Amino acid sequence: MGRIFIGFVICLLFFNCKKKENEIVAKNEPYVISYENEKLQKYYDSLNKNTERKVLPPSTKGFFYGESQLIVDKRGFFYFYQREYIPIFCSYRREKDSLPFFQDLKPKDIVIIPQMDLYDFISENILKKEKGRQILIIASQSDTIKNELFLNFLKRTTIQSYYIRRTTQEEDTVLKYKKNCEYYDFKDIKWDKAKIKFPEYVKLTKKLITKNPD
Repeated sequence: MGRIFIGFVICLLFFNCKKKENEIVAKNEPYVISYENEKLQKYYDSLNKNTERKVLPPSTKGFFYGESQLIVDKRGFFYFYQREYIPIFCSYRREKDSLPFFQDLKPKDIVIIPQMDLYDFISENILKKEKGRQILIIASQSDTIKNELFLNFLKRTTIQSYYIRRTTQEEDTVLKYKKNCEYYDFKDIKWDKAKIKFPEYVKLTKKLITKNPD
């Protein structure tokens, strides 16, 4: 009888442990960018309906890129690149429309982050900066992010501010050349002018810019 009781207790403990494990896994729901953006917009719309003062959502215009970018590709792999730091009060190269500007990104600028090192890598490269520079732009090639390491990173991170968006045409293009170890020259790319804005000093021929690139 005693053995039966002990066996029952062991099975019960095992069941509870598995249940808790499943509950922990269930908490890591995929991050859907379009859904989160829509939810945020509805939140601000609700505020505007219930107050006399107009509350505007954070503007993403001209803020596609920051000093630090984390890219999550379609397979859930991590990449990172940095740009020159420009104080946020400075309007240099800030666009007035919704198109990301050409930043002359190159394959050599992008580094691979080992999957298990994401938290430590970002902490090392972001959290050691002064408070005003602890900002991370997260760009995903997929609307839905399911990578468990990334989802755990969002829960653990103490970064002052981060913004999640879809990757830009330039990021997708340069990352492709990075992965394929191919020679890259932005002048050889058929850029879609509906998705990127080039500064006046960049000279491109008409055949290199198209509305519907192959």
